[in-house]
Amino acid sequence: MTALKPNYRRARKLALEIEALRNVLDEARGDPSYDADDIEDLKVELRDLEREFFLTGVSSEYEL
Repeated sequence: MTALKPNYRRARKLALEIEALRNVLDEARGDPSYDADDIEDLKVELRDLEREFFLTGVSSEYEL
């Protein structure tokens, strides 16, 4: 039985995407031009990216 190695390259890329999306989400919460559906879409996308990050096998962004 072999263990899979963490995919650090993919995790670094996802960490950058997650950080950028968190910034967009913070700005969207303070911007009246975004409606609740837009903000919810951003939250869903963030959860998807965080799930992908988890699947890389890297336990946290501090490990990068």
